[in-house]
Amino acid sequence: MELVILAAGKGSRIFKSINRNKCLIKIHKQTLIEKIINDAISLKLFKKINVVTGYRKNKIIEKLKNYKVNFIFNKDFNKKEMLHSLKLGIKNCKNDTLVTYSDIIFSKRVFQDINLNKKTNYILPVLRNWKKVWKIRKKEIIDDCESLNFDRNFYLTDIGKKIIKNLPKGQFMGIFFIPKKKIKKTMKYIDQNKNNKKMHTTSFIDYLVTKKQKIKCIVKNYNWYEFDDIEDLKNFKKQY
Repeated sequence: MELVILAAGKGSRIFKSINRNKCLIKIHKQTLIEKIINDAISLKLFKKINVVTGYRKNKIIEKLKNYKVNFIFNKDFNKKEMLHSLKLGIKNCKNDTLVTYSDIIFSKRVFQDINLNKKTNYILPVLRNWKKVWKIRKKEIIDDCESLNFDRNFYLTDIGKKIIKNLPKGQFMGIFFIPKKKIKKTMKYIDQNKNNKKMHTTSFIDYLVTKKQKIKCIVKNYNWYEFDDIEDLKNFKKQY
């Protein structure tokens, strides 16, 4: 496999408080992006590690100077959504590819589970214990989550929509597996939505579902946390 880490954004909601890229938040003596890379290296599952940079790219490059990673610069990080970073990240991948956000912390078991289940379909790890995590983050259950549902065979049926009534079966973790044979098709679908400024990652994945693409969900309780704002950071440190 190849690993693509999306780290181009500024993270404006937390930047004013920490004055650094979100991926450079330090947790337990290493930054978020270092933990992702260290876990990937320790498992020996990845032939290549790609990091998509943008805002303050030199800070990330400096932090990772002792790692063997390939840097990809997104010069349009201020103008375009994460989909553009995704396209740049997978553009030259020649193997099955796992894509991850860089502002999250998660158990390396996620990597192992994806490796065990990888075939020819997209794979989406799903956080089953999301309510527990939202409680730690002090997030509103209804207002701060999105739809995520799957059929009895665990194939995704919808994701990324506003919750009206029924709570979702899980939550998106910011991690997505693209099989080698689907990379070109994924780029084509990104291009079909390149002018849609409101399309985020989950709405793009939902778009794939509407195009009859099979996305297998791995639904488990994982150690996972997202750093979206300064309160997330404070609440994490209180808990852990």
